[in-house]
Amino acid sequence: MPDRSIEFYNAAVDAIQAGRLDKALAAAENSLTENPNDTETWQLYVIALNALGRHDDARKATVKLKQLGLSEADGVMLQAAESTSLGDLAAALSHYESAIEADCKRTDIHAGYALALLEAGRKEDALMAAEMATSLDPADARANYALGHILRLDGQKTAALNALSKAVATEPDFMPAVYEEGMLLAEKGSLNEAMQSFTKYLKAMPGDPSATQAIESIREQMRPETH
Repeated sequence: MPDRSIEFYNAAVDAIQAGRLDKALAAAENSLTENPNDTETWQLYVIALNALGRHDDARKATVKLKQLGLSEADGVMLQAAESTSLGDLAAALSHYESAIEADCKRTDIHAGYALALLEAGRKEDALMAAEMATSLDPADARANYALGHILRLDGQKTAALNALSKAVATEPDFMPAVYEEGMLLAEKGSLNEAMQSFTKYLKAMPGDPSATQAIESIREQMRPETH
């Protein structure tokens, strides 16, 4: 991918992970304006369209993507994203499993599968999938985010913070990991570090109510007691 499109591409990825779908769509469109033949950005674009419920537009974009060249695994991943957007987790999981059969060494497939399994309530399977993702690439930010997210929900805070810190160290601007790292730091009592995480997050995602509330809570805890 040409350097000129990396900023928009990363912004699209972060926005999708944070649920900022309109922002993700705009970033993907900006990236495609600079590099209209980038298949990875087209895939993000299709995912964002499906998540927004614009399935007809997503199918048209998928046609364009297939013209540019789409691997079997990537094609199934897009089907998984569409099924997830439609709330059909059973179909999404089936598509992820097909993608793994097509290319079992892809970290991103296992990381996505882990998060889908978690959403389906299969926490133990989700953890195994996330561990597989990190075993394939221990430094991968999204694999470590998936692992940290699952561990945090499982109450394994120390291990979760370790994974999320790896994700942030590898990709400092990966906002979902920055946010969850801040949550864990706050729960641990590392308030200054947590404040830094949430401040950074709000610069990228201004007005986010959860992050704003978290900062207010931290400020309250840091305020000297009055007698």
